[in-house]
Amino acid sequence: MIHEYALEPELVATWGNRYDFRYFIEKFGLGQPRIVSRYPKRWKRLVWDAFRSDNELDRKRMEELLARLSERMVRRLNHVWEPADSWLGNAHKEHARVPFHAILARENPAAHAWTLVPDEIEHSSPLWEVPRSITIARSATAMATAVEAMLRIAEVVIFVDPHFRPESSRHRRPLEAFLRAVLDRRPLGAPGRVELQASLDRENAPTPEFFREKCERSLPRCIPTGLRLILRRLRQRPGAESLHNRYILTDIGGVIFGQGLDDGAAGETDDVSLMERAQFERRWQQHASETPEFELLEDAVEVP
Repeated sequence: MIHEYALEPELVATWGNRYDFRYFIEKFGLGQPRIVSRYPKRWKRLVWDAFRSDNELDRKRMEELLARLSERMVRRLNHVWEPADSWLGNAHKEHARVPFHAILARENPAAHAWTLVPDEIEHSSPLWEVPRSITIARSATAMATAVEAMLRIAEVVIFVDPHFRPESSRHRRPLEAFLRAVLDRRPLGAPGRVELQASLDRENAPTPEFFREKCERSLPRCIPTGLRLILRRLRQRPGAESLHNRYILTDIGGVIFGQGLDDGAAGETDDVSLMERAQFERRWQQHASETPEFELLEDAVEVP
């Protein structure tokens, strides 16, 4: 639902005009299905080096645009960069190492299928027009495939499912698929925080002792080597928000699963939707900030 794009600095440097600014500032960042790769580390500096307009309004627009493009970026680990080569030549080599969703550049002389030039963006290439919502089968594989592009470039991943039960295979199968997607073809280091939040308010919620025992017994085999999962159970505060919907929240955006994060019977489907910016920011504050809206009534369980 959220995809990584490599943007040629020389191309971005031309977006200070009113038309391009208005178009591209709405296409990247929180609440959008596209996030910019910080490729290379000096990417922002390279944009300014290529900026040529003497118009003060163009400069102000470029400042605002770069602030949006860089508010969340994919920080690639050990990326390919040869100073003697062009940005586009380097980007193609980096794509061969760990793929971007697409590369945006002024030209595509080698006719690479994953590289888009301005005319292709304007004419809605499938690599550019990625969906904001989809209908999928309620299978672990389909659920993970829907969000794998987002999971592999996130540094924080929080699964919110009030009804999660570690002893239930319907919950464990998608969780395992999600966690494997986190590590698959990952361009950056292991995520700093992977967490699952369930509810203490639901009917017949298990005791802390039972929940911990089932987590420690059932979940280790679902968690790939190199990941550590923290499980928390939350309770509604008086007069505050209830824990009901199912989300996957990351530092680059979030998605809503209409039915849940458990898989279903053959033939069942679910709708998965990208969260709008304001919607995401509210849910992020509730679930991921230092002052969450819910009450944690027991120690977290850490697995393995």
